[in-house]
Amino acid sequence: MSIPEPKVEHHEGRGIRSCPIFPELRPILDEAFEIFGDKSEYVVAAPQYRAAANTAMGWLSRSRAQ
Repeated sequence: MSIPEPKVEHHEGRGIRSCPIFPELRPILDEAFEIFGDKSEYVVAAPQYRAAANTAMGWLSRSRAQ
C-alpha cells in the first residue's frame, strides 16, 4: 500500500512510502476501491479512529482504551 508523505516530499526520493498489508486485507481493499474508486480520501472513514491515530501515542492509545 502506498502512503503519501507530504512533510518530506521535498526531499529527493521521498513523498510516498510503502506499507505492507496482510494478504487477507487485499480483497477487502479491492472491493472498497471498486465501490468508491478514488472518490474517498480515507480507507477508514470513521473520524474517531483517525483522531485516535493522530494523538501522541498514535493507534496505541486507542487500543489501550478498549
